[in-house]
Amino acid sequence: MRPLRYTFSMSHAPLLSDEDAAEAEALRAAVAEALADRRSVPHAEMRAWLLRIANGEFDAPPPVPRPE
Repeated sequence: MRPLRYTFSMSHAPLLSDEDAAEAEALRAAVAEALADRRSVPHAEMRAWLLRIANGEFDAPPPVPRPE
């Protein structure tokens, strides 16, 4: 007896409710805006600052965003 092989294919995107579709579109727009904004803080600097805050240095100055 040969083993059965199942394949999964999705020919159509799942149907979303109006609310879910609006949320997905808002998320897509927010991600696109964040990626387009070059004024960001490098991950290592943000991590170091958050670790200082977590260790009780509540007056630690936040990292400065890179200029555009």
